[in-house]
Amino acid sequence: MDFLKTFKTNIQSSAALIQIVSHETLRIRACCIQAVSDLDRDLFVWNGPQGLRKYDCEENTWKNCDDGDQPHEILEWLQEYSEKDRPDFLLLLEDFHHFLTSADHALISRLRAFSIAVASREISGCSVVLSQPVALLPAELEKEVQVMEMSLPDTEDLKRLLRQARDRYDIDERDYNESPALLEAALGLSTSEAQLAFSKAACEFKRLTESEISFIVSEKEQVIRKSGHLEYYHPKASLDDIGGLDNLKSWLKRRRQSFTEDARKFGLETPRGILLLGLPGTGKSLAAKAVANAWQLPLLRLDMGKIYGGIVGQSEANIRSALQTAEALAPSILWVDEIEKGLSGMQSSGSTDGGTTSRVLGTFLTWMQEKEKPVFVVATANQIAQLPPELLRKGRVDEIFFVDLPVQIDRKEILSIHLKRRNRIDDFSETDLDELAEISKGFTGAELEEAVKEAMFLAFDEGHQLGKGDVFKAIKATAPLSQTMGEMISSTREWAKGRAVAASTAEPEAIEVLNGKKPRLKQEGENPFI
Repeated sequence: MDFLKTFKTNIQSSAALIQIVSHETLRIRACCIQAVSDLDRDLFVWNGPQGLRKYDCEENTWKNCDDGDQPHEILEWLQEYSEKDRPDFLLLLEDFHHFLTSADHALISRLRAFSIAVASREISGCSVVLSQPVALLPAELEKEVQVMEMSLPDTEDLKRLLRQARDRYDIDERDYNESPALLEAALGLSTSEAQLAFSKAACEFKRLTESEISFIVSEKEQVIRKSGHLEYYHPKASLDDIGGLDNLKSWLKRRRQSFTEDARKFGLETPRGILLLGLPGTGKSLAAKAVANAWQLPLLRLDMGKIYGGIVGQSEANIRSALQTAEALAPSILWVDEIEKGLSGMQSSGSTDGGTTSRVLGTFLTWMQEKEKPVFVVATANQIAQLPPELLRKGRVDEIFFVDLPVQIDRKEILSIHLKRRNRIDDFSETDLDELAEISKGFTGAELEEAVKEAMFLAFDEGHQLGKGDVFKAIKATAPLSQTMGEMISSTREWAKGRAVAASTAEPEAIEVLNGKKPRLKQEGENPFI
């Protein structure tokens, strides 16, 4: 049931007080105008700066009324006008929530008395609409008010705003194109934000076409940055920039077209998301960035650390706000990096944080289960033991992938990618790459990249071109993470059997401890007396 239909149903059902929570003032007014036109009612609008006005449906104009400039006066007018012999009407109060505070109980009592009078049929044919940007409601009115939330503009609403910008700035038809890509680029913006973005594009470029998509996206980044909970990423990496992980890449490529209209007509459901488990530096975060680039969808990073607030209920409100923004930008990709860090207080939640972490997780998991908008979630985790079991259940994500250490053929591919990126691949033969991949057993992708960087510094410092010997020195000077975390890797591999899908089809290599000695961390140092 769409918003207008529900709104008219509330009016026809004699709802005395209707609260609409939204920043969309113009759309709320338009909705009220459409409702009174369909229901043959009068419309009055009150706000602080302009006082009480009546809408003339025939002339499409507003006419000032002499009554009700102040909050108390408008409610007195409502009581008196409701008791008169008059046509049915609708009163829209804009930003009236500022006055409904404990400092002025009289206003709250008047509204509650009006609601009771409507319920008891003492008065009829009138409803009051409270339009406000925040969900603020006195406790005395909670049972009297019908609460509605107006979503952000859809593509049809944005099309009207685009046409308004075209007409306002005299854009020639040859420089105007209502392409779906341009409209989808503005999804997630409010009416005023979209108006400003289209107007700025029209002023600066004298056109409104797909060429302005990047400009509209940059305007959207400003809006997302205001919330502080999400970050907008511009990934440059592609799936070809990931070495190995052939199973994961094949899975992602098969679902590339699943967000299209053709896929929906075929009967396909949009994928829900994936959970990537594995060691740090094995390419999990890179995969999240690459899939956004491959699918040409906006990438939003959810920082769980920024979700938690110090005020009671703030954390839950923050996660809901972030998820609503992600849905408004749908189709989109929501990247939750190192999700176990943000949920690290789960075991003690309730005794140390009042249950905040549990409620945030519950909100997030419920959304993952019930979401209908095409938001693809990519969650990454390093410490499997810290993950709550509820997150690992199928249905919330499509698949759980375990990202293991790269095998020799994968290490060769990773080295080739990083050498190619630095225009040095032609200086290395296939044999050189095979030898380097062999001696770098146990290295993660990030460690191989750092080895190539270090080799570049060594070659530059010694005054010659990069060669196999430089990379060899850099690899030998590096202590890979696998040497200090062998036990954890082995236990993780055992856990993943039967519970997760291997991201690579290659058989994992055995982990070896060099010289049979227990490896040390760099910060451990040596003590001759131990």
